[in-house]
Amino acid sequence: MPDASEHTRKTSLLELANPWPGITAEDYERHMSHPAVRQQQAVNAIFRSQNETYLPEKLLCIGIGTGNGLEHVSKETTKIVYGIDINNGFLKTCSSRYAKRIGSLRTRCLDIHHEYFNEDTVDLVIANLVLEFIDIERFIAQLKLVSRKGTIVSVVFQIRHDAPFISSSGVNAIECLSDYKQEVNRSFLENRLKREGFIRIKELHHMLHDGKELVRLDFTKT
Repeated sequence: MPDASEHTRKTSLLELANPWPGITAEDYERHMSHPAVRQQQAVNAIFRSQNETYLPEKLLCIGIGTGNGLEHVSKETTKIVYGIDINNGFLKTCSSRYAKRIGSLRTRCLDIHHEYFNEDTVDLVIANLVLEFIDIERFIAQLKLVSRKGTIVSVVFQIRHDAPFISSSGVNAIECLSDYKQEVNRSFLENRLKREGFIRIKELHHMLHDGKELVRLDFTKT
């Protein structure tokens, strides 16, 4: 278990001004798809696997961004997709690309640090590369509001190893995230989820070319 000082450091995100709303969709995608980063391509493949493994009727994407991976969602199988993000520009790009294709995309701009999405319960929650920027207690509280018995929660976070938190892409606008982040403590995350009735059912690892590792953990609500 993390000591008190470590937990205080993690929850300090609540005290900081969140820089994400000031990043443009263009800068975000240039960084994520850059040859030195390649996380957009990796996360797209992971999202496809997450969706096709569970084929949800109702899907919630926390930190949906510009919608990376939504092309893999079938409107014949998935009746509604909820997408929340703190960046309204990201959501506008997401809607312009996928609203007609999916037919049931509902996006909402909100900051989980200040409010929650509570409009529905869902079959699958996908939260990819957002735990580094969300207070874990607030994240778990959000999950409790949208889950029921059998709900799947699939998260992806990065392990840096010796790589920098922000890979160099030349996109200067992304550098502001270096002061707004936390390392995801896997043991703390799993223990807290277990206390709320979420049991881990799957674990997958994806190595990136720069030495970082993406960890996917899937949980089910019992």
